[in-house]
Amino acid sequence: MENAQKKTVVTDGQDLAEKAADLKKNGVTDVTVIVNTFNYTRYKESNGGKELQPVIDGINKAIGEGLNVRLNVGLKEGFNDDEILDFLQLTLMHKYDVVFLPTMDQEKIKAKMPGLRKVEGDFGEVDMYKYAVARGRIGFLRG
Repeated sequence: MENAQKKTVVTDGQDLAEKAADLKKNGVTDVTVIVNTFNYTRYKESNGGKELQPVIDGINKAIGEGLNVRLNVGLKEGFNDDEILDFLQLTLMHKYDVVFLPTMDQEKIKAKMPGLRKVEGDFGEVDMYKYAVARGRIGFLRG
C-alpha cells in the first residue's frame, strides 16, 4: 500500500459532514465514499429516497479537514454511464481518487477517457491512472 500509517473509513457519506472533524481527531487519514451518481434525482431514486446534498457536504467537509477522499463508483450501462466524464472532471478540479468498481466493462470506460496515463506504484487491488493536468486520479478496481 501507499502508506502503512493510513487509517480508512468507508461510508455512504450521509453523515460525513458531522463526523469529519472527529474522524480526523481520531487518526483517520482517508475516507472512501460510496457514491454511484452525482445526479440528484438518480441518487434519490437509487438510495431509498436519501438526498445527495449531505454526501456532497460531507465530501467537502472531509477535504476541508485534510482527509484524503476516494470515491468508489459502480457504473451501470443505462443508469449512470453517461456520468463517466463528470467523474473524470472531478479529478481535474479536486485531489480525489475516483475508483470505478468492476460493475461495467472497464475498457469501455477507459475508451471515454483518452489520454489517461498509468500511475506507477502499489495501490493494492486498484490500477491507478491520471491525466497530466489533473489533481486527482482515476482508478479501476480489479475484479
